Amino acid sequence: RHCLSENVVPEAVAGTGVIDTYTLVHQKWHPAMPVPCVVARVAIDGAEGVYITSNILGCEPTDVDFGDRVRVTFEQHDDVYVPLFEKI
Repeated sequence: RHCLSENVVPEAVAGTGVIDTYTLVHQKWHPAMPVPCVVARVAIDGAEGVYITSNILGCEPTDVDFGDRVRVTFEQHDDVYVPLFEKI
């Protein structure tokens, strides 16, 4: 598993992880976008070097911190499922 690899196959990973880094976003980039919101990089449990950058939902943005445990949830947009995270 690494960037630019031609050996790409689906692989099951845990639906949990740890917030590695994050930022509070105060700039409204789209009319439907709530602000402030949290964009975080999540280190996926049991998958060394695998990170997902996404939003943290279900809590106040100021309640998010480095090292917080999170679990994945999915939001459907037509035939696309977007991974989002919530604190656990």
